[in-house]
Amino acid sequence: MTNEETNNLPNNVKQIGSISDGNRIYLEDYACTYLEQYAASEGGREKAAVLVGRNLTINDDNVLFISGVIQGKYTVQRNGMVELTEKSWQYVEKQINLYFKDSQVVGLAYVQPGFEDYISEKLCTFQKNNITKGLQVLYITDPTEKISGFYKWNNNEEVFGAIKGYIIYYEKNEGMHEYMLENKIKEDKPERAPEPETEVEDAGAKARAAAVSKPIKKGKHYASIDQSKTVNLFGSVSFVMLLVCFIMGAGLIQNDDKLNELEAQFAALENEFQSSKEVFASYQQNAITTEATTSAETSTEAVTENVTAQQSAQQQTEAPSHTEYTIKEGDTLISISKARYGDTSKVQEIRELNNIENDTIVVGKKILLP
Repeated sequence: MTNEETNNLPNNVKQIGSISDGNRIYLEDYACTYLEQYAASEGGREKAAVLVGRNLTINDDNVLFISGVIQGKYTVQRNGMVELTEKSWQYVEKQINLYFKDSQVVGLAYVQPGFEDYISEKLCTFQKNNITKGLQVLYITDPTEKISGFYKWNNNEEVFGAIKGYIIYYEKNEGMHEYMLENKIKEDKPERAPEPETEVEDAGAKARAAAVSKPIKKGKHYASIDQSKTVNLFGSVSFVMLLVCFIMGAGLIQNDDKLNELEAQFAALENEFQSSKEVFASYQQNAITTEATTSAETSTEAVTENVTAQQSAQQQTEAPSHTEYTIKEGDTLISISKARYGDTSKVQEIRELNNIENDTIVVGKKILLP
């Protein structure tokens, strides 16, 4: 329905594209911002929204003011596209009564990532069937390629005509502001994908940590060096030697006849001391050699565990996994990708996996899905 009004056009505006006479579209800034947020949410998946506003005739020109955007809730995936259901229209009517009382449905916004501004025959049919509900214009947006634009349905030719440009205007829009507050859009947080290299490094780190934490076992094959015991042994030997020297000196003073006997005893003690030094040196060398051998064995075990962990992680990373799918009546590569993965991101991968050319598939034939 077209209302006759003589309102002056808004002054605070920003032009997008080339504006032509006859079909001018004014999109309010709050509605534009919310539409962009809605399109980019939920990973930018395919979805729809309803545009509300007013049709006015100003200076003999048809001017469309879009002041609100209502999310397309309770939609269904049918015929390869998102469609509004009767419950969706009931929701739209309720939101208009709550937030946009002076407005009516004027168009449909359709989000289709990866398709740029492509308009399918199914979308044309849907628009045509819902003209009576107010879908006069169509706003297509691709959040992946950052492409968007308005189109208007031509009843005579039954095609969409592109509207080259539109105008964003700024004014007080309490209804859209309240709707935005009640229907906030959550921002997507990017997920950090695990890297196979990190898993391999973690496995190696665990192996090294396990090797370091293993205690040196005591037994016939292991030994440990006690530094304090070594010092005590040398101290005891030195004390004994000093005591012997003292006794020998005292004996020489008291009895010169025992000189030869004491010299012999001194020589025997000296030989015993030299033997003790050789035994201790041999003991210390054996302990160091044993510890080095133990450390080498431990390092070998750690390297073996590290290599095993890397091989296991590499096998898990390289193992492919494909699903077999039987082609049904009405299937296309695009519809299979959407039904299986929620969007069309896997179409090219399905083509390459099955060596499909020209998108030709045969009903009943089995193909592999990534």
